[in-house]
Amino acid sequence: MRAKNMTSIRQTSRNLRNVLSGELLLRVANIGVAVLIGRVYGAAVLGIYAAIIASATLAERLSDDGMELAGIEEVSKEPAHASRIVTALYIDKTILSSLAILALVGVASLGKLSAASRVMAVILTARTFLYSYCRLHAGVLKALEKTGGLLRIQSAHFGLLVSALLLVYFRGASLVTLLLCLLAAQTFEFLATALLLERHGLRPAKVTRKLCRSLLYRSTPIGLTYTFSTIMLRGDVLVPSLLLPVATLGSLVAADTGLVMVYVVAWLFSGVLLADLGRAAGNRELFDTHFRRCITVLSQIAIPSSVASFFLIPAAIRVLFGKNFTAAGQPGAIMAAAIPFIFLNAAYLSRAIARNASKVCLTIYGVTAILSVALNWILGSGYGVTGIACSIVIREALMTAGFASFGKLSSTARDFPIAISGESELPTC
Repeated sequence: MRAKNMTSIRQTSRNLRNVLSGELLLRVANIGVAVLIGRVYGAAVLGIYAAIIASATLAERLSDDGMELAGIEEVSKEPAHASRIVTALYIDKTILSSLAILALVGVASLGKLSAASRVMAVILTARTFLYSYCRLHAGVLKALEKTGGLLRIQSAHFGLLVSALLLVYFRGASLVTLLLCLLAAQTFEFLATALLLERHGLRPAKVTRKLCRSLLYRSTPIGLTYTFSTIMLRGDVLVPSLLLPVATLGSLVAADTGLVMVYVVAWLFSGVLLADLGRAAGNRELFDTHFRRCITVLSQIAIPSSVASFFLIPAAIRVLFGKNFTAAGQPGAIMAAAIPFIFLNAAYLSRAIARNASKVCLTIYGVTAILSVALNWILGSGYGVTGIACSIVIREALMTAGFASFGKLSSTARDFPIAISGESELPTC
């Protein structure tokens, strides 16, 4: 059993490396896009770009409704039915995405956007929703343990983005040309991952409305959970913006920059772990053994990283942001204490979803989101940026305690799923 479990741990580590490497490459390239737009086209254009991206991303996240994680879970549990599951998810996602795009069009029609801004909005919205479908493809590839191909595709996407940046910088290409290059690169990833899925046997299949409704019902609590997560993360800046001077708020953003990347890595880890736990869902002993082993390895990495970050973050902030941000060092160091809790919460979230306990996740995240906003207001009012940093640590620790309590209370077999996507949920047409 130990040898088998170690093999599973190595597979989890390999999948995580593949997923993390590809995603980080793309995020670095997209940071480069923002920097280039600001340097070449000016702060005003960068502001419009950021506002459009924020609006499109918010609409896309709401329309996704948790389907990415639901896809990982369902396909990992029932790989034989992968084509039908993915087809049904595609139908649900396309309907919700169409409604979200119509809502964006309605909002844009009420505003006074210039012709240039409208062109930007169309291209960036198309790219954002294509990225959403790419995330669904990536989730299915995680469930099928085919992340090596995903890494190669995302590396090629990164190369296309870098080429577009160089084209604009050295050839003086227009902003529209840059945005069309970004859209073309995203289209490449979409088509390449779709072809990769087809190569692994996934093709459009006949599905029933019952299956589409079932998967939509299954994914909605997950989607709401991530909505609450977004409220917490955005609240760390939005609430202080109502309380603190602009300069002080800048220090908070500098202190929080590294922690945002920690959340990204934890989210990617959560998807990989969910695929593993989904495959082990039929064997309670294997499921629990693998989860405990992952928690042990995770703690051995996250705790020392947290301690090291506590001492290194103040100096790193001074180097990156300059001496004017020295005050951000202390709250940044305090935030480092949240790192182990963030990763533990990501792991517990994957376990709860794999156990068909999405409503438990929704309850924990909903209560924590309310507490987070309240703590940000109370501690931010009394202690400024340091209070916000303490609020983040307290929030993550309370969430870990909530998930740990759920694990103790759910010792019976009733909370453990039985092939959710079995034949009864996947009727033939």
